[in-house]
Formats: sequence, structure tokens, C-alpha cells
Amino acid sequence: MESPQCMQRITKVSLAEILRCFEHPISEEQAWAICFQCCRKMEQLAHGLCPQLHSVLIKGLGSVFIHADGTISFKVFHKSGKIIDAGDIQQSEDKLLEYLGVVIYEALDWGINSQVERELSDPLERLLCFMLKLDDEATKPAVTLQDVIKACEDHSSRPSEATSHYEMTCRNLFTEYIELQEIVTIIQTSKEVYLGLPLSYCSIYLHTLTYLMRELQNGVRLRKATERLRSHVPPKEVIRSPYELLLDDIQHKRYTLRKVSD
Repeated sequence: MESPQCMQRITKVSLAEILRCFEHPISEEQAWAICFQCCRKMEQLAHGLCPQLHSVLIKGLGSVFIHADGTISFKVFHKSGKIIDAGDIQQSEDKLLEYLGVVIYEALDWGINSQVERELSDPLERLLCFMLKLDDEATKPAVTLQDVIKACEDHSSRPSEATSHYEMTCRNLFTEYIELQEIVTIIQTSKEVYLGLPLSYCSIYLHTLTYLMRELQNGVRLRKATERLRSHVPPKEVIRSPYELLLDDIQHKRYTLRKVSD
């Protein structure tokens, strides 16, 4: 486990590491953001930036990296580096998008029981089918980066602000990963562990913490202390009907019911 000082120096993290840390799949909005940011990055590489687009290798969750500023990068194939099977080099744009679709689908399905199928919203399911060519016809043109980028922009409530919105979503995902890793590091190196606190307690605490983080990601609103105090004020007595009053008297045995003979 990295120390807090080392965690602060991390500038990028793979999608695989994020999923292992949170122990649950990404949300749909995070999927849209990652897809958009990946396509924007590939679009930049296609215009001659280094590394060139034909050097990009998208194969598995460990080949996509989210940066602290919300941008994204990929694993790159180097001729002088590690030998990679020639069949793994994805040079065409539509092939890269197909592999990207696989990665996003895996991230959405991560950790879910193999017998359970995650239900996706219609727009996201259509996008993934489009990228994976599941509804492809012989006469259909190849999938392009602009097609996917346009679909992601249209999904945003404000298409003109899609770039900043998706960048912020990826940036928040990176920040949440760093914060959770720092908390885990502090817990694992705390004095309680060295004083003999059972590791099972720490494990339960970590699972609870992960659950709370997940709830916060889903939009749980924390109330202020003043609101909580007000919530404990007993409500005014409710006016009850005569029937309810009689039923309450019977339940508390304020009256004795006489036996009725047949």
C-alpha cells in the first residue's frame, strides 16, 4: 500500500485500479465521461500528437488511465519495448472504438455476479451496441470518433458544456480514488492495528467505509447538525378519531370487556 506522501505524487491511475479500490462498477455517468474523454484523446492523437493513434493499445481495464486533471491516456505499443502480438495492435479508428466499448462494458459490469445482467439506460446501451457493432449491417459505414463524441454531447443536459462536465466527472473519480486510498493507508498503519486490534475489525470498517463512499457517489445528501436536531423535536400530538381512542384504551386495558354469552 502506498504511503500518503506517495499517493499525493500519483498523477494517473488505471481504470482497473479504480475498480479494485471501490469494489463496485462505475456509474453510467462515469461511463459516458470515460467514453467521451477517451474519444477526445484519440481525436487529438489522430491529428498528429505523440504518441500517434496507431500506437495506442486498448486491451483490458488496465490499458486506460485517468489523470488528476480529468484527462485520459492509453497504454502505448513501442517497437523497441516489450514484444506484443501483432494482432493486438489496433490501428484503425473503428477497431479502437470497438475495444473501448468492451472496456467500458467491463467497467459497468465489474464485480457483478455472472448470472446477473446489469440493466443499462437505453441511450447508453445503444451507444455500446453502436461501438461494439452488435447491430451493424453490411451497408453501414464504420464507426467514427465524431459519431461517439456527438452521442456523448447529446446525452449531456448542456451539450455546449459537455467537455467541462465530463472532464470534471473523471477528475472527481480520480480524487475519490486518492482520498479512499489515503484513508485505507491510515487505517492499516494506525496504532490500533499494532496494539493487537483484530484485522477482521479493520476489514469490516473498510467495507463500511466503501459502502458509505458508494452512497455518497450515488448522491446521498448529508444533513447539517441543526437539521438533525430539529428532526428529533417531537411532533405535535395528532388529533385521533373516537375509534382510535377506543382502540388505544382497549389495548392498554383501560376498559374491561364483558363476556357475551351465546
